[in-house]
Amino acid sequence: MDITEAKLLFEQNELEKSIQILNELILTNVSDIQVLNLRGRIHYKMQNWGNAMNDYSAVLEIDPGNADAKSGLEMAKSILGYFTPDMFNP
Repeated sequence: MDITEAKLLFEQNELEKSIQILNELILTNVSDIQVLNLRGRIHYKMQNWGNAMNDYSAVLEIDPGNADAKSGLEMAKSILGYFTPDMFNP
């Protein structure tokens, strides 16, 4: 089991199966940027905004200049701000 299999499942829209593989891969290497970014994309696609933001933030802790993670994090924040304006403007 590797990231290639997870990517293939993602492309086939088998999101839950892909997440399961990525979760197992993260257990063996919590600093794998590729795995964290892909899991963030899948969470984003599944509208699990908090989980997506957590994964993108983890990538940015390791690689502060990672463009994919920056973009994903900003998009998730933007969507959360749209759906929950009171959360940011009490």
